[in-house]
Amino acid sequence: MSNHQVVQKTLEVEEYYHRLHEKCSAIIKKSLTDDDQLASHSLNHSYIMDFGKWLQVLELRPEAVMLKGALCEYQYALLAVVQGQYRQAFMALRLFLELALGAVHFSANELELRIWLKNQRDIKWKSLVDQESGVFSKKFVKAFYEDLEEEASQYGIIAAKIYRECSEYVHGNAGTHHTLPETLEFIESKFIDWQKKATDSRLVVSFALCTRYLLELDQQKRDFLELAVLDTLGHISAIRSLFDKYGGGLKV
Repeated sequence: MSNHQVVQKTLEVEEYYHRLHEKCSAIIKKSLTDDDQLASHSLNHSYIMDFGKWLQVLELRPEAVMLKGALCEYQYALLAVVQGQYRQAFMALRLFLELALGAVHFSANELELRIWLKNQRDIKWKSLVDQESGVFSKKFVKAFYEDLEEEASQYGIIAAKIYRECSEYVHGNAGTHHTLPETLEFIESKFIDWQKKATDSRLVVSFALCTRYLLELDQQKRDFLELAVLDTLGHISAIRSLFDKYGGGLKV
């Protein structure tokens, strides 16, 4: 191939990706034009800051590396969904859920965490949501935040449902090929479905984090997390009571 041909091919490749960029930009505008769509995405986007607060208070714990990875995947999922890259958005959301709950699970077993950090074991989703020993099991919740014991199972059910449905996109199930376009374009039903799953993912991850860590934190750190926690889980009386007990609680 001559130098001229190489230059021509390079320009063609560059132009190809510029066109894709323009297409993604157009889809972003369509994704966020409707007020309801913009509102739902804004709420899910705001969780970046809430999750970041958890990272700050847990930054010295060995499982923090998993939480950082989870946040990166969540941010990528937010970007992918507004660009019309729906399969990738669902895949990244699943990995967010897996890493975040994996961190909570491994926090109670440092040996397993260290083996994972050495790249010598995988995260096993079934272990994370196991009814007898997973992060939503009565055994786990009772050990760290007993007052949430009766609440936990419903969050485990929600987590399992999200993971199962997102996994359809990971494994390329036939149904995903029928509902996803062959080219980049805005699909309102997929956008709405992802937003619902993201909202539920925020809920179950926040519950798992509170279950595992909230009682261990000192007053200053709990105060730092107060708004983020109550904004997501303020409907749970045991959590509201905790902040009231230690002088917190939202002021009206």
